[in-house]
Amino acid sequence: MTDTDDEIDPIKVRTALFALVTARIEDAHEVAIGGQSPQTTSDHIVEAVADLQSIGQEIEILLMAASAVILASLAEV
Repeated sequence: MTDTDDEIDPIKVRTALFALVTARIEDAHEVAIGGQSPQTTSDHIVEAVADLQSIGQEIEILLMAASAVILASLAEV
């Protein structure tokens, strides 16, 4: 595959998607640490759980996209 403005480099897309996954994992880590404090209020725990569920869904979507990119690039070989 040659690099032109009309073509998408699957390696660049894949690495960008994994970078986004890494960032969301780091966000989840921060939320999870906040939930570990004994002083954390019940309201904050409810919010943290919702945030972690949302982040998990976002990670799943990013991984599905990465899988699609990988499968598409294998089909071209």
